[in-house]
Amino acid sequence: MTGTDWDAYVDRYHAGHPGITERALHHARHPVHGTAYEWLAAALPDPAGDVVDLACGSAPLQPHINHATYLGIDRSESELSAARSAGRGPVRSGDVTDLHLPDDSADTIVMSMALMLVPLSKTLTQVARVLRPGGTFAAIVPAAGPVLARDLPALIALSAALRGPGSMPRMLTAKSLHRQLNQAGLTPHTAGRQRFPFPVSSQRDAQLAVTSLYTPGRTARQLRRAETWLRAMPGGTELPVPLLRITARRP
Repeated sequence: MTGTDWDAYVDRYHAGHPGITERALHHARHPVHGTAYEWLAAALPDPAGDVVDLACGSAPLQPHINHATYLGIDRSESELSAARSAGRGPVRSGDVTDLHLPDDSADTIVMSMALMLVPLSKTLTQVARVLRPGGTFAAIVPAAGPVLARDLPALIALSAALRGPGSMPRMLTAKSLHRQLNQAGLTPHTAGRQRFPFPVSSQRDAQLAVTSLYTPGRTARQLRRAETWLRAMPGGTELPVPLLRITARRP
């Protein structure tokens, strides 16, 4: 898929499934770090000052951040509506590659599960412009690992049912992100990966697991088959949700 095709797919997906990423990541809890949102928030300054949440979706990060002010920006009106319905905000429609925000106006900028979907160089250039000197940028993105040996049967079943795993425009690594951050004028600070277990013990869990994936080109029959195969796995099945968390600062 081209970048334009991906943009159209992601727009349709979130219009039809507002809040889906929040539901999936709340279901996948780490025994120590809690949800991915709690893990990301733990990397932020406390207090975080004036916070901008880019590609905020339904704004699930807001309750976890000790902020002075908060602004969520997303291009999906369905996701923004879900954020407002949950009492989160203020949020507004916007393009992360062209932020209509003043220079040096944010202490902290966060992005959850979005850097792999956007033009990276343009987005990070905007982040560097809007951050105040000494400000913090933090993000989480899907990662290739860690994955445990016991994860493989469920992953193989899911991939077989879908004729391939869920899709992403690109997979980002700590190395590639460090390079892009440096090019944007930001100083990489920390990088770490964690595996968040996603338990599948009911049909509802299986449906959430499949629906939360980006699956362009798959048919409804393939999606239902993936749910059925996951549900048929032995008791105690769980899927891994491996994530990369990265932080950087503006010098």
